[in-house]
Amino acid sequence: MTKRGQATVFFIIGLIIAASFIILSTVKKEDTSKLEVGTENVKIDDANIGAFAQFCVDTLAKNAVFYLGFVGGNLKNDVFPQFFHYDSFYKIPYYYYERNSLILTEDGFKNLVLSKYMNENLRKCTNNFKAFENLRIVDSSARTTVEMSDDEVTFNVNYPVSINRGFQVKNIGPNYKAVVKVRLKEIIQIAQKIVGNEVVNDRYIHWDYLTDVSNKNYNITAYTEDDNTIIYRVVDLENEIEKEPYIFQFANKIKLAK
Repeated sequence: MTKRGQATVFFIIGLIIAASFIILSTVKKEDTSKLEVGTENVKIDDANIGAFAQFCVDTLAKNAVFYLGFVGGNLKNDVFPQFFHYDSFYKIPYYYYERNSLILTEDGFKNLVLSKYMNENLRKCTNNFKAFENLRIVDSSARTTVEMSDDEVTFNVNYPVSINRGFQVKNIGPNYKAVVKVRLKEIIQIAQKIVGNEVVNDRYIHWDYLTDVSNKNYNITAYTEDDNTIIYRVVDLENEIEKEPYIFQFANKIKLAK
């Protein structure tokens, strides 16, 4: 397959720098040893414990949206059955693979990726509340629902936490909310449209549709890789995560006729 991408060398370099910055910053935020720093001189009361849980919810909500767009979720068990691998750590999910659509529905993205990421990682982030010494704090597994509007993603998290002081038990929360400003709902619809077009005809890239998308203040690129793979990247120029434009990418693989 001939190279037909729109991306310039400058854009690719900028994308790599941006992605590296976001990955480094999100990894640091999920490092629970880092989370303990700064609590040593803070008055240990119920409000600070609740604020600490809210901090983790806010951080993981941004991470969930970022990882969904960049590598398909970063979950324990991958939701997508096929990936295009740049290396052992950097892989992009196939949404279309040899005439078969693998893309999720909107509910699938919400429940199988975003909610799942929050539920898998929240207790890791709070780390048994070890930052708060001399208190017996007990938490339970999180249960998360995700909503999408035209310009934001909302995480509603039920995360029961209790503080045990002798015979007295105080419940914190349990309801937390985090909002991530990004047009993920529309981006998913764009990806579904691209996949739908290729199910009908994957002999070429549908540039007319990509042009229409770019008129909505998105930067969208499509370029070929090895193994008959096309990488699509949609950049939301109206919203940022960690001060970088939001990136959503996926792979499509065509099956050459014999």
